[in-house]
Amino acid sequence: MSETVKSRRKKWTLHLQMYLMLLPMLAMFFLFCAYPLLESIYLSLMKYNGFTEPVFIGIENYLRVFRDTSWWNSVWNTFQFTLMAYVIQIPLSLLLAVLVNSKIKGRNFFRTIIFLPNVTSTAIIGIIFFFMFSSYNGIVNGILQNAGLIGRPIEWLGHVFSAKVVIILLNTWSQAGYLMILFLAAIQKIPTELYESATLDGASKWQQFKSITLPMLGQMFQVISMMCILNGFQLFDSVKVLTGGGPGKQTSVMALYIYEYFFNSTGAQQGYASALSVCATFITATAGAIYFLATSKKFGNVEGR
Repeated sequence: MSETVKSRRKKWTLHLQMYLMLLPMLAMFFLFCAYPLLESIYLSLMKYNGFTEPVFIGIENYLRVFRDTSWWNSVWNTFQFTLMAYVIQIPLSLLLAVLVNSKIKGRNFFRTIIFLPNVTSTAIIGIIFFFMFSSYNGIVNGILQNAGLIGRPIEWLGHVFSAKVVIILLNTWSQAGYLMILFLAAIQKIPTELYESATLDGASKWQQFKSITLPMLGQMFQVISMMCILNGFQLFDSVKVLTGGGPGKQTSVMALYIYEYFFNSTGAQQGYASALSVCATFITATAGAIYFLATSKKFGNVEGR
C-alpha cells in the first residue's frame, strides 16, 4: 500500500473520530435547542392552548405582540435589570477579585463565602430575601426601626422602585461571587514580572492596576460582560419568587411574561407565548450580537498587544 493511500486513510480515520466525538453534543443541541426553537416558531403561527388542535392564524400572534404594551413594559424592565447588572456586578466583582488576590489573612475563607451564594438555588435566595424585606416582621425593617431611621415598616416589595432595588440586590449578591472567580483566574494569569518591573519603576498600586491589570483583562471583560447581558435577558426566578411581576406587573420581565401565558391554568395561550418566545430570542440575540461586534475589535487589540 502506497504512502499516499495510508496518509489518506489516516486522515479519514481522524475525521471520523472527530465527528463521532461531536455527535453526542450535536444530538443534544438539536434535541434541546434547535428542535424547541423550531417548534416554538411553528406554534407561534397557531392559535393553541395546549389541549385542543392548533389552528393556523398566520402572523396574528406577532401583530398582537407589537400591540401588547404590557409586553414592551416587561422588555423595558429586562433592559433596566440587565443594565444595572452590568453597571454594578462587573466593577464589584473585579474589586472583590483584586481584594481576595492580595495578601490578606483568610483570603481562601473570603473567597468561599463570596462564592457561596452562586451554588445556592436562586429560588431559595429569593425566598430568603422575601422574608428579609417583608413589610411586617422583616429583618430589614426591624433593623431600620431599631436604629430609629424609619418610623413604620416600609413596603419594599409593594412599590415599583424599591421592588426593583431588592431584585437588583438579590441578583448582585447571587452572581458577584461567580464573576469574581472568573476575574480572579484572569488576574492570576498575568505575569508577575510586569508588576515587579512596575514596582522598580516606582509605580503605585493604582498605577499598576490601571496600566497593567485592566488592559490584560480585556477578553475576560468581554466574556463577563456578555454573560451579564445574556443572564439579564434570561432573568426569571428571582422576580417570580420576590414580586411575581408586581406591583401591577411593573416589575415583570420577558421570561416571566412568557411563563404566565404559557402555563396560565385558567387559559393558557401557548401559541401567543411561543410568538413572545421567538421575539425574546431575537431581542436577546440582537443585543448580544451588537455588544460583541462593538467590543470584539477593541478587546482583541488590547489582548493582542
